[in-house]
Amino acid sequence: MRKIISGLVSILIAGMAFSTVAHAGNEAQAHIGHVMNSWNGTPSEQGLLPTAMKEASIAAAHADYAAKATDNLAEMKLHASHVRHAIDTALEAGGPGIGYGLLKAADGASEHITFASKSSDASEAVKTHTVHVVSSLNNAIARSRLVLVEAQAIYDATTASEAAPHAVKMAELTQASIVGVDDNRDGKISWHEGEGGLNTADQHMAFILDAEGMKR
Repeated sequence: MRKIISGLVSILIAGMAFSTVAHAGNEAQAHIGHVMNSWNGTPSEQGLLPTAMKEASIAAAHADYAAKATDNLAEMKLHASHVRHAIDTALEAGGPGIGYGLLKAADGASEHITFASKSSDASEAVKTHTVHVVSSLNNAIARSRLVLVEAQAIYDATTASEAAPHAVKMAELTQASIVGVDDNRDGKISWHEGEGGLNTADQHMAFILDAEGMKR
């Protein structure tokens, strides 16, 4: 009987140890999931990076509308407000965006992938590609802040001719926040500072998902 009880205790202890290890082993992947799959508070609780990309797409579409209406001040101002809403809902409460804001989503994605890389169970792939993801997100965030400067200039303009160059620049920057810029003119867009955007961040998150055996 003592042998049986001893054996059961050993099994229970081993099971507890396995459970603890398994739980600890999910820490990095949990944060990766917040970036790519689901985060509480986003529309439909989707991942932070997909949320940022959706808001960026809306911002880019309306910036393009403004750039195509450079002879119409009212139209440019309308679409500038839509761009502002998609980038930062604190600046513009209403609009065609999904209601979360590119900046908030991109900041959150950067924060959570950094959490993942600093987790005790983070793999080398997670640590390596986190640098690439964060750099690309920082590029997108910086460009989006410049978009807001251009949108404000459109708001402040009193004539269409005054607003027009800002509308064109706003469209250029919103597109760059998504696809990035070949800053060093080597024929490709990398994750380095001044180059990659949200698409590059998504590409390197895909590398992480693949290395971790995770799905979107």
